[in-house]
Amino acid sequence: MATNNSVNLKTSGVVTYDGAATFSASTLTQNSSLIGGASNAITSLGVATNGQLVIGSSGVIPVLATLTAGTGIAVTNAAGSITIDSIGGGMSWVDVTGTTQAMAIHTSYTANNAGLVTLTLPATSAYGSTVTVCGKGAGGWKIAQNAGNTIIMGSSTSTPGVGGSVASTNQYDVITLVCTVLDSVWTAQSSIGNLTIV
Repeated sequence: MATNNSVNLKTSGVVTYDGAATFSASTLTQNSSLIGGASNAITSLGVATNGQLVIGSSGVIPVLATLTAGTGIAVTNAAGSITIDSIGGGMSWVDVTGTTQAMAIHTSYTANNAGLVTLTLPATSAYGSTVTVCGKGAGGWKIAQNAGNTIIMGSSTSTPGVGGSVASTNQYDVITLVCTVLDSVWTAQSSIGNLTIV
């Protein structure tokens, strides 16, 4: 109670004053973050698990959540810490010695066979995904499409779907494609050689 302009508090927790000579103490959750509510109320957000942060949300109560790893990123949560690492180290390389290869995003391939090597675009691909094919063997290479795929190379566009392709004409031809429309359109970012687009 207030006496001679002094306040004596003998309670635990958060003590509030309602402006009418009434003090009260709120019971809060141990190890919880505190947030302000309506009418200056203080409440507990909840106990965070390893790696959780308080993340704002416009106009409503913040939430506890962990970070989401994007492409090429790894997030490791531990007690009192969050570690963020890049993974993959850029494009990985695969030396294709057979005549067929299913392609994966962010992967480069050398077509290394005496016969034609047919590489098929990934079935799913996020915007900005890349693939590269480098000629190595004498047979050359062809990039085949899945249903819904299209390849754009300069002013030329391949036939949509499984009938479309881009192929080398010389042993050491090279092409890098970037996905410019989710799961469908691939655009030549660079190329070497007089490639054939169907």
